[in-house]
Amino acid sequence: MQLVFEVYDGAGTEPLAGARKTFAGVGGVIGRGAGCDWVIPDASRLLSSHHGLVSYREGRYFLTDISSNGICVADSGERLNKGQARLIADGDLFQLGALAIRARLIEPPAPPGARRFTAPGPIPDDAFLALDPMQALDDEDLTHPSLDGLDALSTVAQEPGQWMTHSAADRDHLVLPRWVEPDLEVPPSPQVVTAPADNESFWTLFAAALGIRLDDVDRPAREALAIKVAGLLKLSIEGLQHNLRTCDELKSESNLAPAAPVVNSPNPLRQCADAETALAALLGISEFGQLPADLAITQVHRDMQTHQIALLAACRAAARSAREAFAPSYLLLCFERQDKSPRFNTDGAQWRAYQRHYQRLVEAEPLTGHLLGKDFARAYDEQVRLISTLHVDYPG
Repeated sequence: MQLVFEVYDGAGTEPLAGARKTFAGVGGVIGRGAGCDWVIPDASRLLSSHHGLVSYREGRYFLTDISSNGICVADSGERLNKGQARLIADGDLFQLGALAIRARLIEPPAPPGARRFTAPGPIPDDAFLALDPMQALDDEDLTHPSLDGLDALSTVAQEPGQWMTHSAADRDHLVLPRWVEPDLEVPPSPQVVTAPADNESFWTLFAAALGIRLDDVDRPAREALAIKVAGLLKLSIEGLQHNLRTCDELKSESNLAPAAPVVNSPNPLRQCADAETALAALLGISEFGQLPADLAITQVHRDMQTHQIALLAACRAAARSAREAFAPSYLLLCFERQDKSPRFNTDGAQWRAYQRHYQRLVEAEPLTGHLLGKDFARAYDEQVRLISTLHVDYPG
């Protein structure tokens, strides 16, 4: 049984020339990544690097969704469950991103010279009646009657046993008893358990996702590694949520507006209360309007990076404003605006004038409100706006 995939146009009526793939008793990976068994170019980038997994078991083909955008059956509108294999039927039309792929199942032709066996006919009821040797002798006497006395003189005496023809011997088929050699007890050979082909495909994709090699690692070590990776994933999700809450608290304390997301979709890392709920939402079937897992994590990382860069720029602006507020040139400018000539003949007079200026500055507006509330927030918002323009084309 062969599986042939053909890429069709948007309406699913006409196949595209040269866009087809044949699977003959084996599986493979479908996607736009260079390491896939069937590499499909996709200018829209809606097709994932590893979008679908074709597996072959017991003479049937299955398709598994391993993508972030999902796979749909165009004829019925059915959406494949992520990570669960679905049986491929002849004529199924699957929607992978912006591409429509139709499946055809073809029986391979019989090889030339193949021997065809026919069922034997029924055995006649009288097939074994001619095996009686006495009946065979009677038939022979009837066929060759005895000769006259004179004719008997000219005949050659038959040798004993000449009447036994080969046909009679062939009909008897007597089996002589013989000694049977005792059976020798052969120790059972150890059974070598081989992993199914689907498991090997899973570990190949697992190693490619981690960016490591697992060719020299046995099955128990691979399973232990998968459990360790799951624990590290949960720990990373907990750390991301904790950093998000800390970042939001700092913004609230500094009277900073939260950064507006590029994509207006609920992020499980922000919406869920704990790591278990967020992890279940990220790895489960995505709800309508919810961000995919990779885009949700990428968006959180970019928000935190933007906050760090904007916070550094705001601190520099606040320090620069504080230095300018207490600069001697700024003090002289304040006295000129108040129509008072600066008379700093002695150090004491300069110090008392500086104290009066500082007291007026504090009474007019708190330092934190002047320096942080205006200059700090203005520099922070400006830096966030500049960074957001760099990622306006990125969906995360």
